Amino acid sequence: MNTNVKKILLIFGGGYLIYWAFTKIKPFGGKTKSKKSSSGDSMSSFSGESNDKQTKNAVMVLRAYKMAKKNGESKEFLSELNVETAKEFGLKVYTDKASGRCFVADLNGNKIL
Repeated sequence: MNTNVKKILLIFGGGYLIYWAFTKIKPFGGKTKSKKSSSGDSMSSFSGESNDKQTKNAVMVLRAYKMAKKNGESKEFLSELNVETAKEFGLKVYTDKASGRCFVADLNGNKIL
């Protein structure tokens, strides 16, 4: 084998090993699992997910929308992004006309973030 091929294999192999290690290692100081109450406090979303999962999806959708808006994307692109997130997560991003802030709501109009 050529020395350049060995170097390439070493670099990609090392990169894959590091990637694998980081996907398997759990972060320090992670959340502790707590028991959920069975009193029916948790409402399910449009697609039947728990509130915690819906909140995580809402944060992700809001970040994507804000980044697209910050990068100067057109209103058509932002509306297409809203359509895609509505299909995939059941969430839409709206802009408050009074304050100009963005918020996330589900398809029923219930405000999440």
